[in-house]
Amino acid sequence: MEMKKFLLYGFLITTTLGLALRGSLEFEKPRGVALKFFTKTQTENGSRSVPTPDALQVFLCGTASPINNSGRAQACVAVLTPQHFYLVDVGAGSTSNLQSSGLPFDRLQGILITHFHSDHIAEIYEANLLSWVTGRPEQLKVYGPEGIKNLVRNINDTYAPDRSYRTEHHSEKLLPPILGLMSHERVEPGGIIVDGDLVITPYLSDHHPASPAVGYRFDYRGRSVVVSGDSNITEETRIITDSVDILIHDARSERIIKEMVNASKDLGLNRRAKIFEDIQDYHASTESILKLTDTSQIKTVVFYHLVPTSDSFIVELEFKRGMPENFLVGTDRQWFVLPSYSSEIKIIEQ
Repeated sequence: MEMKKFLLYGFLITTTLGLALRGSLEFEKPRGVALKFFTKTQTENGSRSVPTPDALQVFLCGTASPINNSGRAQACVAVLTPQHFYLVDVGAGSTSNLQSSGLPFDRLQGILITHFHSDHIAEIYEANLLSWVTGRPEQLKVYGPEGIKNLVRNINDTYAPDRSYRTEHHSEKLLPPILGLMSHERVEPGGIIVDGDLVITPYLSDHHPASPAVGYRFDYRGRSVVVSGDSNITEETRIITDSVDILIHDARSERIIKEMVNASKDLGLNRRAKIFEDIQDYHASTESILKLTDTSQIKTVVFYHLVPTSDSFIVELEFKRGMPENFLVGTDRQWFVLPSYSSEIKIIEQ
């Protein structure tokens, strides 16, 4: 009884103070003080960078698929070390997560594209713009399979007016035009990108008819991460994921999609039912990912690019159905920190 009284009194006091503060903001002087505090706090938060321990760090900047009934951003994964910063895909909404999380855009080195579906490339230019404005010293390079040259050229051409406006407004000294342009590099499955202690290995994905498609493995000082992009589980997946610390893989719930197909047909939504039926043959099911771990020694599995995507607790439970403890349903703004030359995996919810 005493605890109930305490909580009630606490609630009443907090509510009263809150109303009093809100009312005081109707006056010019308190509003000015509050505005100054707000702008200073926002500026400090915007300039604060994430810690850079000697570790391979992964940040989930987007975990949604196009079938999205949630507040999540589309596919995006950031991979960082003290010397490196790469993005794997940049779907719609992902740069907002990146910007608000204090990632060091001034040292963004490259964007690794898995394939050319819109939900993986929608904000390539936004990432380029953010890193250009924050002082990136070299052109941003965009990596990807065959077709990357045309993609980068078309984005550069489309946003040429935007770059010219910004340079004219802020000066060439602050925004050199050459650094606003992106360059490209085509990757081949099995080829490697060596950047100091970081080795990036593209591998072939199965996402037909979105082809060619690749995933990427990152190795850094005894730690490793694989990011699938969109793919079924194949022999290439088994080989590239063997003994990996973390596999971040797109995941499809067969049961939920089946129910969505049935519901759509019952409602006469035949076009929608056809789309739900079609997507089942080029995204990995949760069961197929679980089966993969029977032969590949994978320490932790993280589902992302969830098909379908929802913030519903029921949907999350369905994705976890039958999964062991080392299987996680990824969320936006989630960190995974892998200290060098160890087996530790730290998970941080932001």
